[in-house]
Amino acid sequence: MKKLIVKTALITLASLLAVFLLVLTAMTMYAPRTMASLLDGVGNRGLSLWYTELAYQKFGETNDLTNVFDKAVSAKDYERTIKYGNILIGREDFAEICASQDNGGAVSYKNYVFGNTSVAMYAENYADEDILSFASATAEDVYPPFNAYQVLLYSDLTSKDKEFLSALREKLSALFTATADETLQNDIAYLDQILQDLT
Repeated sequence: MKKLIVKTALITLASLLAVFLLVLTAMTMYAPRTMASLLDGVGNRGLSLWYTELAYQKFGETNDLTNVFDKAVSAKDYERTIKYGNILIGREDFAEICASQDNGGAVSYKNYVFGNTSVAMYAENYADEDILSFASATAEDVYPPFNAYQVLLYSDLTSKDKEFLSALREKLSALFTATADETLQNDIAYLDQILQDLT
C-alpha cells in the first residue's frame, strides 16, 4: 500500500512538472512579452531582458526594440546596449522613435541612446577615437543637456582614465571654440580638475 501511494505521488509530480514545462515552452514561443512582464514583476532583470530580446527578434516591433535597449542599459549589459543602440540609431525612423519617446524631460531620447551606447562602448574597450566620434553626434553645433560627451564625462567608468579624459578634453575644447556654451565651459573646468587630480 505504501509503495502504491509513493508511486502515485511520483506520477502526479512528474505529470505536474511535464505540464509546467509545456506551459513554459508555449509561453516562451508564443508570449515572450508576457513572460518578460511576469519576470519584471518578480525582479528578475536578466531573464526579463532575455524574453524582451526574444520578443523583438520574433515580432520586430519598435516598442520591443526600445524596451530591450532600456532593459540592457538597466542591467548594465554593455554588449546588448551597443547592439540595440546601434540598431535604433541605424533605423530610418530613428527621429520618429525619438519624438515618440521624448516626454518633455531633461534628457532627449536621442541623447539617452547615444550616451548609454557610448558608455557601453567604453566598457567594452572600444578605441577612444571611435567612442568620441560616435558621441559627437549629440553635440555637433550645440551642447545640449545630457549629451553623450557629458554622459561620458560624468560616468564612473571613465573617471580614472587619464588618457581617455584627455582625448575628451580636446573634443570639448574644440566644441567650446565653436559654441562658447557656459555649461560646456563648466564641464571643461570640472574635467581640468579631474585631470589635475590624476597627475
